Amino acid sequence: MKQAMIAVAAWVAAMLAAAALADDYADGWGLAVGAKAPAIEAQDQSGALRDLGSLAGERGLVLFLNRSADW
Repeated sequence: MKQAMIAVAAWVAAMLAAAALADDYADGWGLAVGAKAPAIEAQDQSGALRDLGSLAGERGLVLFLNRSADW
């Protein structure tokens, strides 16, 4: 019984440490949630230069960027 309690305590400590490390690691990835996106522009498929303002419609713009694991 005592060994099982020690094992559970060690597992909980490991999970808490992993969560703290994950938060520190992810903080350096980019903008914080809710932060304003920087001004960016790029050519579209027709060669026209587009920025975020030219893409936004009447109800705004949802910009989703996904970093895959195989980059």
